Amino acid sequence: MTTFVGIVHIIVAIVLIVLVLIQDSKSNGALGMGGSSGSNSLLGATGAQSLAGKMTVWVSVIFAITCLALSIMTSSTSKSVVDSLPLPTAPAAETSPATAAPAAAPTETAPAETATPAK
Repeated sequence: MTTFVGIVHIIVAIVLIVLVLIQDSKSNGALGMGGSSGSNSLLGATGAQSLAGKMTVWVSVIFAITCLALSIMTSSTSKSVVDSLPLPTAPAAETSPATAAPAAAPTETAPAETATPAK
């Protein structure tokens, strides 16, 4: 769908450029082709000029709609680069002293006396 709207957007942009260049300007620029009066425009005197003006308005509205549609479509599908990274794994669970089996408490005992043989 995004590709279709993108192609329509490009076509509408080209048509809009052509329509703006076709219109007769006050200074007789662009495609007005010079001349002494406004009646020398490419599409004719006043009737065709109003047609080109109306077409320019409609094409510019379509251009604005396709701009908004493309921005909405692309913003909802874009994700961060961070989203594609794998999640970090937790380190191996080591037994902590609290969860380990209680060890026998060390008892203090006197060192065993060694019996010396009497001579």
